[in-house]
Amino acid sequence: MSAPGDTIVRAEGVKRRFVIGGEEVWALKGVDLAVQRGEFLSLMGPSGSGKSTLFNQLGALDRPTSGRVWFEGHSLFELPEAQQAWVRNRWIGYIFQTFNLIPIMSAVQNVMLPVTLAGASKADAHAKAAAMLERVGLGHRLDHKPGELSGGQQQRVAVARALVNQPTVVLADEPTGNLDTATGASIIALLQELNKALGVTVICVTHDHKMLKASDRICYLRDGEIERVATWTELQGDLAH
Repeated sequence: MSAPGDTIVRAEGVKRRFVIGGEEVWALKGVDLAVQRGEFLSLMGPSGSGKSTLFNQLGALDRPTSGRVWFEGHSLFELPEAQQAWVRNRWIGYIFQTFNLIPIMSAVQNVMLPVTLAGASKADAHAKAAAMLERVGLGHRLDHKPGELSGGQQQRVAVARALVNQPTVVLADEPTGNLDTATGASIIALLQELNKALGVTVICVTHDHKMLKASDRICYLRDGEIERVATWTELQGDLAH
């Protein structure tokens, strides 16, 4: 993990309000959280706790009602839309529970997408995508479409796609949620390996205790507020009760 004080992402007084059926619902009620460069942080909490909403704020996928999200020293939502899009493409990689792969495209074509959007030539995009798929153990499956791959292999494609532009932060939303136990464990090990080898910061929404055990810190939310930030060792006693 990075030196203390080396903050890469920071939520400052973040609130998020939704209006559902005419009723006002505050999903986040003023969250402050600093994520350190190179750390593996998990967000957890019961359904409706605000963890997914916070994930979306930190990942620039949704704008807070009030408060600020700082990313590499920039107040993210005060940047012009074009710069926000650039941050999402170049500085952040996303991994989702449902993989979100394009079914008519091969593994290498799916991974090429972020590189192509960043302006690379087709040849460069292909080379980078193939190299990243090789790194996640799928160098032999470049031309297979998602429907020809197992769930674990599809998630490895999604991991490769998230990392291909060498982002500083990877956000993973329940990345083991649709996988069996053994396959989920292999994805956790892969994320740990890439976190340590590449120094990429990982922020993960999860209920998977193996993912929590792999984390440097766990941020536990309840009712739109952070209840506790702790290590797995500190937290597991609470979870047992």
